[in-house]
This record gives sequence, C-alpha cells and structure tokens, in this order.
Amino acid sequence: MLLSRRILTSSCMLPSSCLSSKRPAHYDAVVIGGGLIGTAAATSLSLIDRMEGKSILFLDEAVKEPAPFDSSDPFNLRVINVTVGTQQFLQRLGVWSEVEKMRSHLYTKIQCWETRSRQAISFDADPMGYIVENNILEEATNTVLSRAHNVETRRGERVAKLTLPQDDLRGPVSLDLESGKSHTANLVVGADGANSMVRRTLDVPVVSWKYGQHGVVCVLQGDPGTSPMDTAYQRFLPGGPIALLPLGNGGLYSLVWSCSTSMAQELTDMDGDEFVGRVNAALHAEPRSSGVVAAMDNIWEGLGLLHETPHSPNIAELVGPRAKFPLGFSNSARYVGPRVALVGDAAHRVHPLAGQGANIGYRGVRELVSAIESSPELDIGDYRVLNKYETKQQRLAVPMLAFIDAIQRLYGVSAEPVVALRSKGVGIINLMKPLKHVFMEGARS
Repeated sequence: MLLSRRILTSSCMLPSSCLSSKRPAHYDAVVIGGGLIGTAAATSLSLIDRMEGKSILFLDEAVKEPAPFDSSDPFNLRVINVTVGTQQFLQRLGVWSEVEKMRSHLYTKIQCWETRSRQAISFDADPMGYIVENNILEEATNTVLSRAHNVETRRGERVAKLTLPQDDLRGPVSLDLESGKSHTANLVVGADGANSMVRRTLDVPVVSWKYGQHGVVCVLQGDPGTSPMDTAYQRFLPGGPIALLPLGNGGLYSLVWSCSTSMAQELTDMDGDEFVGRVNAALHAEPRSSGVVAAMDNIWEGLGLLHETPHSPNIAELVGPRAKFPLGFSNSARYVGPRVALVGDAAHRVHPLAGQGANIGYRGVRELVSAIESSPELDIGDYRVLNKYETKQQRLAVPMLAFIDAIQRLYGVSAEPVVALRSKGVGIINLMKPLKHVFMEGARS
C-alpha cells in the first residue's frame, strides 16, 4: 500500500479557514474517536491522493491533547509492542520519525516459559519489535495530523446520534453532535473503543466475554547486571501471564501482569518492596513439573532437546505508580455498515498476552485505506469498498483473535494431560525452525 506524503506546512490547516468562513455541513469522511487508532485513521485518510481537496472531520472526546513529551518525564504506564509491520506503516505516514525524536526501544528476542514444565521457547529477529509508550505514539501521530490541510480536528465533541442511509445506500450518514451541530458524511470511521456508539448504531451482533482478570501495569528497575535490554520476557503462571518489556534507559522494564481481579487489587494495594518480591518470585520460581510432564522433560533433557530455562532479570525496585485495567474479548460480527467502517477496539478486542491488540487495529486502518485506494472509481463509502476492507481485515483478525484466546485458555488449565500436550507442542515448535519462523513472522507482521 502506498500513501502519498502530502503534508502541507502552511498555517492553513482547517477546511473552515481554507475554504470559507463557514464550516461546511458535509464532510467526505468523519473519524469518531481519538486514541492511537482514531488518530492513525484520520492521518491515513488525509494522505490518500484522492482525498486532496476533500474534507475530513476528526472528532475526539478528549477536551485537550496530551501534555507534550519531555525527556525528563517518567515512563508512561501503558506501552505498545509495535511490530515491524506496524512500524513500517507508521514510517510511511511520517509518524515514526516523530517517535524517534522522543523515545522508543528496539528489542531482538522474546523468551517464553511456564511454571508447570521446564520447556521454553525463544524467538530471535533484528528487529523483533519496538516498545513505545502510548502517549508518545499518540503525540507523534497528532503532530503529523496537525499538518494535514484537509482535516478539521474538534476536541471535546461527542456524537449524540448517527442516522444511517436506509433504502438508498447512496445517501450520506447524518451526525447530530451533543453541541447541537449537525453534519453529513460519505464515510464514518468508528474508532470509539470497546463500548463503541458507532457499533451500537449498526446494531450488529458482538461476541464478547470478560476473562475475570485485570492487567497490572507499572515500570520496574532491573538489576544492571541481570537486565539485558534486547529481550522481552513472558512467563505463563497458573493465574495468567506476567511479561517484562524492555524500555532501555538503564535497565527499566514495563510490567504487564494478567491475573485475577482480586489478585490485581492485592498487587496494587501492597507496598512497593512486597510487590517487587512477588514479581521476582513469579519470574524466578523453579518449574514444578510432575508425573508425565516431569518424565517428558527428563527425556527431552537426556536427548539434549530441552530448551534452557530463560534467566529473567532480577527486579530491584518499583519505579512510580501501579495501575490495573480489566481484560476482555470482543469481536463484532460485521466491521462495516452503510457508509460506516469500524476499526480498533470498536471492531475487536483481545487479551494483551501477545501484545497484538493495537497492531491488529493498525492493520485495520491499513486495510481500510488500501480498499479506498484500490477503488478510485467508487465513492469512499461505497459498500463494495467497505466489503473489501471487511473481508481482508476479518481474514487477518479473526484467526489471530481466536489463536490468542486459545493460548490464554490453554495456559489456564492445570490438568496434567493438557500440560503435557502443550509442553510437547512448545518443544516441537522450538525444534522445527520453519514452523517456528511462521510463528515469529506472524508476531512481527
């Protein structure tokens, strides 16, 4: 997919200031919802050649932009594992060069293991991915978006009602804002999150459930001698995975610990030293295999096939606050409707164990833009354009969502036969280089 790099630097940024003193009631596209995926969607649409001279409205409920980045600021609690595919997409948008002016961290290895078996697996690539703070990525995208002459950004605006075209799909979508303003649009992009108002307007079935888990996040300082900054770690515990993502900067890590809601509350309430002790115990406790699993581990070890258990870093201290957020799954039966496309969490939401949620959302933006670019003879909100987007995105997203959910459930089972099967499966994948390469490339795309 090729995106035009048409970014103007003139002071004229909004349609209302460039075209007339009165804002037009009609927009070619309206993006509803800020955040990472919404800003990326608005930016991507603005760069399409056929959107030259068109008008795009970007509605963000947030009243203010995030505070500008300062290198002395502490690391944000929420980070994104940016895959190579997503990084290349952001580079084409001009966003990645803005990220590089702030901070990000490249890593080249992932180490994964569990507590009920001595089997482990590692993935190596240069780069494997990048760890970037949410606020930095959002600021970088907003910086590029602010230069687009065909985008009008309105902050603190909420949509009260969407009215979709009925019998004649050639009609526009109508938007009534809580401010009292009304507009129409050829295309509405719903990037308004897991509780999407746009999706509810489409009235499509949604498969969803809660995991009964929260993700505990914080920044940790590792011991300098035990903290390689090129490696991300993930260990599957009985209650959920714990992950350390390298941030660089002298041995800092971002922690994401998925656990029961009650345990998450306990972990966020305890004092810092006790919390660090719990983290180290979770990372360093010896695997407790028994019965068939222990016998299999011994056989593999005797054959010289058992992957060495990762030496995860020792955590020295907690840096800053902790937070927690609920974990769930959702997938909309349709990603499109009459002149409407859903992207990001509005379309699908997944467990964070694979670090793929935002990347799947970015892939959706890429596919939507690709569908528009490849159909220059059709209106951007034409059902044939939107169906092309939906087909491609569902082919990518649904298998990935199912796979991540299956892994989460598989490692939540303690029955010995299941542990034995998954342990053997990990060992086989680790030995079969072509199969392992397929998994690795899937994680990097």
